[in-house]
Amino acid sequence: MLPLDTARLLIYPCRLPLLTQIYLRHPDAGEVIQAHIPDEWPQQDLREQLPHFIELLQHDPASYPWMLWIIVSKADKTVLGDIGFKGRPDKNGVVEIGYALLPPHRGQGYMKEAATALVAWAFQQPHVRKLIAECDITNTSSRKILQHLGMKETMTSGEMLHWHLLNK
Repeated sequence: MLPLDTARLLIYPCRLPLLTQIYLRHPDAGEVIQAHIPDEWPQQDLREQLPHFIELLQHDPASYPWMLWIIVSKADKTVLGDIGFKGRPDKNGVVEIGYALLPPHRGQGYMKEAATALVAWAFQQPHVRKLIAECDITNTSSRKILQHLGMKETMTSGEMLHWHLLNK
């Protein structure tokens, strides 16, 4: 059932109209998810990816919900960050996860909670066999989240660590 509902969070997958509103910084975007969207969200990396996500959903509607999900605090109905996938699973059932929290909300367990819920959702989908991720070698917080999820480090490539988790 969507959105994903955890102890402290609601995690909403984004359909094309909402992605477009977020990209255009439309004032009504928050109404769709019934939450306040802080001025600093989306962060720079996501802002740069939004046109790609929009184009992908325009040409491949089946990419929903394999893109952006918005993390919302139940307590104050505020967007804390985002999580999602870099596209739908490939022909081998592999999907890549990515995530980011706004700085004031880091270190409080929100991303562990959101990532745990999203990974559980992904592995409930019949065609998902493997989850992969990458993180900067210096990003200790991200490494802790990936370890918490049970992911195994597979290799280092330059400044990036690569991870995977098989669906049981």
